[in-house]
Amino acid sequence: MGWWSAQGSTDVVIGDAVLDSVRHFLHDFSLAYQEDLSRRPSLQELEYALDLAFKANLDNDVLAGFDELEVKQVSIKTAKRRKRQKVTPGDIFAYRLDDGRFGFGRIVANVSIGAIAEIFDYFSRQPIFDHSKEKTWLVPPVPIESYSLLEVGDLGDWRIIEHQTDFVPGDEYATLRYVYGTPPFALTVTDIYENEREIDIREAEGLPKYAAYDDFNFKKMIVDHLKKPEV
Repeated sequence: MGWWSAQGSTDVVIGDAVLDSVRHFLHDFSLAYQEDLSRRPSLQELEYALDLAFKANLDNDVLAGFDELEVKQVSIKTAKRRKRQKVTPGDIFAYRLDDGRFGFGRIVANVSIGAIAEIFDYFSRQPIFDHSKEKTWLVPPVPIESYSLLEVGDLGDWRIIEHQTDFVPGDEYATLRYVYGTPPFALTVTDIYENEREIDIREAEGLPKYAAYDDFNFKKMIVDHLKKPEV
């Protein structure tokens, strides 16, 4: 089972199995209301149920260092969800593969065809990212259709899960190049800031195409890469 620390607090540790158990609890909680009352529970009912359960059941056998504490009140804070979330550099996102696992990436730069996104070599059953994996790429950064995938969400299961306000592309992004055009016509190379120049066929060899991935082609690219044997 995977375990990781919460961002900004190394003392707070969570794992996949723990999140699975909470997910099952929430499902069963909702199902009880639907079966007996023919409706889903409200957020206030969940809050009240947790408040009663914590007061009655939490002790030092359940939580560490709880012998001199008591639960006074459980409170769940909410905020209005935005209908459209504008993609910006520093956004960390999750995408779901067909096998149910979530993969993760980060927006490096916005470009005319969408966004350049780095794709991390990390997968989880929950859309929660392990920040210790930030330095490991599964594949080099690729262009994605950020508008349809992350802003309006009409393709696949993609979601922005957090934003890093201090993110600035480092030296590892400076050499990234992409090519567009079709021989024998002019070929153009561009970087993540869309600085462009014409190149010849020989210089274009091996460069990735400057074409944004949609959900289908992106997932196919990821799955094909995972099938490759390690060298």
